[in-house]
Amino acid sequence: MKNLLLAFSLITLSLFSCNREASESVDQDRIFTEYELFYNANQDKTFARATFKFSNALGTKLELSQPSEVTFNGDLLTFNPVLAYYEKEYAGLVETGTFEWTDTEGNVFKNNIEIHSIDYANTIDTIDRSGSYELNFSGTPLEMLELVTVTINGENELDAQVFTTNDSGSQSIILSKSKLEKIGDGPGTIIMDRSYIPLIQESTNAGGILLGRYRPENQSIQLK
Repeated sequence: MKNLLLAFSLITLSLFSCNREASESVDQDRIFTEYELFYNANQDKTFARATFKFSNALGTKLELSQPSEVTFNGDLLTFNPVLAYYEKEYAGLVETGTFEWTDTEGNVFKNNIEIHSIDYANTIDTIDRSGSYELNFSGTPLEMLELVTVTINGENELDAQVFTTNDSGSQSIILSKSKLEKIGDGPGTIIMDRSYIPLIQESTNAGGILLGRYRPENQSIQLK
C-alpha cells in the first residue's frame, strides 16, 4: 500500500507546483513523466493529462519544446500554463487509451491505461462519528495495484479527512472513528476515487507514473 500511496501523493502534490521551464533545456533522458486518465461523474467528463518534470516526481515542471508533443488516442493534448500540464477533455467516460509522447530527439514512448469504475453500494444519509463506519462500494472487487480513497469534508474549515484502502478482494472501506470524530457536526460531502496505478510501460531512465482514476458522483451526508 505504501508504494501506491506514494505514487498517488506525488501526482496530487504536482498540482500545486507551477514553476516550469522548456524541455529542450534538459537532457531528454532525465524527463520524468506522469500520465493520468481521470473520469469525473460529477461533470460526466474524462480528462487525459500528461505532466513532464525534470529528473524525478518532485522536479521542475517542463513545457515541451518543438517538435516534442504528447497525444492521447491520437489527439493532441494542450498545455495548461496555469497548472503546467497537458490535457484534453472528453464528453462521457473514456475507459481506456494510449498516451504517446515524442521527445525533442524523436524518441517515442507509448503507455496504455484503463479506468476501473466504482460507485456507492447504497445511498448514505447519515454517518455517526462516535464509532467506525463501513462504507460499501459497488463494482469489481479491488485488485492488486488499485487504491480506493474516500475524502469526507465537513462544513468546518480544514476538517476534511482522507481514508484509503488497497485490500485485494475488498468491496468496502472502514472509516475509522479516530478520523471521523475530527469532522464537525452537520452537513458534509463524500468524495470517492478508485485509482489503478500500474507500472509505467515505456519511459526514460528517469521513470514515471501511470494512473487511471474513476470518481462517482459525490454524496451529500449528515454527520452527527
